[in-house]
Amino acid sequence: MKALFTAFPAYGHLLPLLPLAHAAAAAGDEVVIAASKDLHATADDLPTHALGPSLPDLMAENDRRFRPGGYNYRTDTHDEGSRLLEATVALFTTTRADMAYDELCALAADESPDVIVAEMWDYVAPLAAGRLGIPWVSFVHSPDNPAEAALEAGLVSTLEQRALARPARLATVRLWPEWLESDPGAGPGEGVIPIRPVPHNTSAVADIPAFDGKRPAVLVTLGTVVDDLALLNAAVRGVLDAGADVLVTTGLTAGPEDVEGDPSRVRAVAFAPIAQLLDRVQAVVTAGGSGTTLAALSRGLPLAFVPRIANQPLVASVVARFGAGVVSEEDPAELALAVEMVLHGPELRQRAEAASELLGQRFAPAAAWSQLRARIEASSS
Repeated sequence: MKALFTAFPAYGHLLPLLPLAHAAAAAGDEVVIAASKDLHATADDLPTHALGPSLPDLMAENDRRFRPGGYNYRTDTHDEGSRLLEATVALFTTTRADMAYDELCALAADESPDVIVAEMWDYVAPLAAGRLGIPWVSFVHSPDNPAEAALEAGLVSTLEQRALARPARLATVRLWPEWLESDPGAGPGEGVIPIRPVPHNTSAVADIPAFDGKRPAVLVTLGTVVDDLALLNAAVRGVLDAGADVLVTTGLTAGPEDVEGDPSRVRAVAFAPIAQLLDRVQAVVTAGGSGTTLAALSRGLPLAFVPRIANQPLVASVVARFGAGVVSEEDPAELALAVEMVLHGPELRQRAEAASELLGQRFAPAAAWSQLRARIEASSS
């Protein structure tokens, strides 16, 4: 069997998908990762094909269409009906389809996969699946978002532009657990395969500087794209003020030299697999990316959130409601209090450990792939 895995061109969209792809490859099936070329290094030893624009190129084209001066995604309003909402929907749907649909169709026709597994915000994969008659599976890695109705409308628009019928989804592989939704349901639902999070790792061991072990250590990470050094350094100061050492990732757009703080207590790396980072710390400060959040919870680590954009405020709020994290303001003094809570608050750590236990009850990637493979085979018989 051959599976084509696709994702919106951002690290946070591809990385959660990779454990399932690795499981498929380990089962002896043929796997192809179709993603923007700049993401390929994270796929480790999996076969890759370049697909579509990079995220900066996609955003530049989207801004050209909607606002030549660009958007401030932190401060501009996301009110329903706003120009920014329209532009955000187009970024994922019509604009990206214009830039990647033909390429994906050609790739899928050439590869002839038995299934396309697309992360939840890849709205181009369903178009190609529908055109070529290939079964399509959605991979859900984030909580339900109020913007999804608008995004679905954007998908309908892209279908209509190409005279395509809406394809039926064969199955849903669900990474984000139902009990971390704003409106928790009773279970995963029919046709849903629950999968446990596996923190991203690679076969190569990253060069992560060690601490002396005299103080607790906290990971500070705002993701792979850091465009707010003031917030990053405020988080570092908050951790230092709380009496902990700081392991900080600067992402791929800044560098360790941009981090401020006592060099004897701060260790900075641009990027490293989060599995290796979490081995070194007792808590996490994050903007609230779903992959980082689930990785930390899978290890039973409590989180302090400084949410910034997209669905980060939603992720932060549902984890805080579950009791495994706290939401902080960007002020270093507020952050220091939040870090003290996640380091020394027994209730937060107990709830993070409870989340880890619940996540561990979901299918491992190998078992999830086995379940999905059986459905694919049944659909083709």
